[in-house]
Amino acid sequence: MFRTSDGPAALRRRSVNRILVLHGLSSFCYGMVFPFIGIHLASRPGIGTGGVAVYYGVSGLANLAVSLLLASAAVRLPRHALGITGLLLWVGCFLLLTGGDTLAAAAAAAVLGGAGQGCFMAAIIPIVNSLVPPEERRRVFARRYQILNATLAAGSLVAGLFLTVFSREAITWLLVANAVGYLPVALALGLARKVPGVPEVPEVSELPEVPQAPEAGAVGGAPTAGAAPAPLGIGLLVRASLGAALFQFGAYAVGFSQFEATAPLVADRLMDTGIGWISVMLTLNVVSIVAFQRRITRLLEKRPEEHGLRIAVALWAAGLVVAGVTAFGPGPVRLAGLLAYAVLFGLGECAYSCSFHPWLISKVPDRELTRASALCNSMMGVGMFFGPSLGVLLIGGRHAAWVWLPLAALCGLVALTTVRRRARGAAVVPVSEPVPVA
Repeated sequence: MFRTSDGPAALRRRSVNRILVLHGLSSFCYGMVFPFIGIHLASRPGIGTGGVAVYYGVSGLANLAVSLLLASAAVRLPRHALGITGLLLWVGCFLLLTGGDTLAAAAAAAVLGGAGQGCFMAAIIPIVNSLVPPEERRRVFARRYQILNATLAAGSLVAGLFLTVFSREAITWLLVANAVGYLPVALALGLARKVPGVPEVPEVSELPEVPQAPEAGAVGGAPTAGAAPAPLGIGLLVRASLGAALFQFGAYAVGFSQFEATAPLVADRLMDTGIGWISVMLTLNVVSIVAFQRRITRLLEKRPEEHGLRIAVALWAAGLVVAGVTAFGPGPVRLAGLLAYAVLFGLGECAYSCSFHPWLISKVPDRELTRASALCNSMMGVGMFFGPSLGVLLIGGRHAAWVWLPLAALCGLVALTTVRRRARGAAVVPVSEPVPVA
C-alpha cells in the first residue's frame, strides 16, 4: 500500500492495516444489529414505533453536542484517547439496549451512542490520515469503506440467518456481541499511539488567504518565520469546511439514515417482506460496493471530489425513484424495486467513500483535521436526528411510495446545493496554490 520500505513506513503500514481489519471486525458485529435496532425498539411495548424516532433523534443531538464541543476546542483530547472514549461509550450504549424496555432507557442508550459517535468519528479520520501518505489517501479511504461495508453486510446476513432459526428476542444477544466487538478496535487505537506519523509538509499555503491580526505574528496574511502556526479561529474553521459540513448533513439526512433506519422499517411494516429479505437487501448493497468500489475509485481519481459527491447523491435519488415507482406494483415488483434501490445506493456509496474525506482533508491543515472532522460530524448528527424522524413521519402515510418519492426529491435538492456551494466557496474563501498536506 505504501511506496516506501523504511522502518517508520512499515510501522505505519502495519498500524493502519491493523486498524482497518479490527474496524472491519467491529463493523461485522454492528452489521448483526443495525438493520434490527429499529425493529427491536418498536417491538418493545414501552417504546413503540415513535420511540424509534426518539432514539435516533436523541442520538443525533448527543452527537451534535459532543461534536460542537470538539470543533470549538472547548474540549481537547488526544485523537487516540478520543477514539477510545467513543468506542467505550458505544459499548455502554448497546449493553443498555439489551435490557431497556422503556423510553427513558432507550434515550439514555441514545445519549451514550451519540456521544460515542461524536468522539470516534472526530478521531478516526485524523488517525488514519496521519498514517497514510497524501498520494495514497483516496485509495486507502475507499479501501476502508469497502472493508466496512463488506463486513457490515456479512454481519447482517449472518444475523438474518440466525434470526430465522431463533425468535426476534435473540436480537438481545446480537446487541451483546456488537458491544464486545468494539473492544479490539480500542486496542488497535491504543497501539497506534506509539507509531510515528507521516512527516508533515511545511504549511506554507494550505490556509485561506485572509489577513491575520498583528498579534498573531502575521503581516499581510503570511506567518512570521519560525513562529508556530496558531490554531484556526472557529470562524475561519467554519468557512474552510462549511461546504463539506453542509453536504454531510444532507448525505445523512436523506441518504444514510434513510437506508439504515427507514428502509428496514418500510420493508417490515409497509411491505411485509420479513427479516430475511431485509438481510438480502443489505447484502446486495454491499456486494455492489465490493464489486464496483475499485472501478468507481479509478474512474473518479482524476476528477474533483465534488464531482464524485454529486454522482453519489444522483445514484441515491435514482434508487429511491425506482423503489417509489415500483411500490405501486404487485408484491414481486415492489420487492425488486427495493433490491434495486439497495444496489444503486451501494454504487452511490462507492462514489461517496472515495470523495468525501479526501475533499475534507484538502480543505484544512492537518493540525485542524480533528476539529474539522468534529464539525462535519456535528452536521452528521443533525442529519441523523432529522432523517429517521422524517422517515417515521413519511411511514405514517401508510404507503411505501410516499416514503421513497419525497426522499428522492430531497436527494435532488442536496445535489443542487452541493453544486452551488462549489461556486460560492471559490468566491468566499480564496485558497493559494495547493500544496499537499501531510
